[in-house]
Amino acid sequence: MRLAALVIAGPALLVAGAAGRDSALTHYALDGKPSSEVHLDKTLREISGIAFTADGRLLAHGDEHGLVWQLDPASGKVLKRFALGRAGHVLKGDFEDIQVVNGRVFLVTSGGEIVAGSEGADGAVVSTANVAEELQGACEVEGLAWDEPTHAFLLLCKEVVSRRWRDAVIVLGVNSETWQLEPKPRMIIPKHDLERATGAKGFHGSAMVRHPRTNTYLLLAGPEKAYAEVDAAGRVLGGGKLDPKHHRQPEGIAVAPDLSLLISDEGGRKDATLATYAWHP
Repeated sequence: MRLAALVIAGPALLVAGAAGRDSALTHYALDGKPSSEVHLDKTLREISGIAFTADGRLLAHGDEHGLVWQLDPASGKVLKRFALGRAGHVLKGDFEDIQVVNGRVFLVTSGGEIVAGSEGADGAVVSTANVAEELQGACEVEGLAWDEPTHAFLLLCKEVVSRRWRDAVIVLGVNSETWQLEPKPRMIIPKHDLERATGAKGFHGSAMVRHPRTNTYLLLAGPEKAYAEVDAAGRVLGGGKLDPKHHRQPEGIAVAPDLSLLISDEGGRKDATLATYAWHP
């Protein structure tokens, strides 16, 4: 995949609109105290992404090795651990996010490479395959989301080299059948719209998830401790700031089967945390 080959075309940058009845954010109190917050084992201090399996189990991963943990969301307890690897050796890399689709586990690196393997038993090292190539330095990827309507993976860029996009947050699409990068960005989200909605200066995306009830997309910005919601066209529907008392470095986001919203935070020198925000109908 070559980001330079993308066609810079499509709709003009859109002005943000107010959060409406199709907004997921109206159902969460993300600027307040989480419904629950648990501290994670020291081995998860550098937790990165989180994702749910089809049967409702929560998986998480670290950022330097292809290690995957199954966690109990209520207690933070590690229920099992397995790894993605080759020839019995655990993969090394700058892994940024995780998704589980049709029983397969997908990890994305900061360079945009996607690796895939089956979910493993406790202690197993699962053989993996590279399914999508790197973006050759043009986009620093931080988030990976599964877009069910189009059967595509969405890559949230934290930084983009192109000057044409310096005032926007870019989301790219990868076809899950051909594993080719889509010729146009899936979303070009104006930073000034994100700043207006969140109240933060800048927006460096760290995670992204498609909400199954509203079909909108929730984005996190780790450095700014901010969040935003956009529609499929990249229009900003709303946003705000997370409480820094509960979020040191938000890196992962996932929606549970009961529509609770979970956010994982790296711990740095302290414990990583997993916060849950209840869905309010």
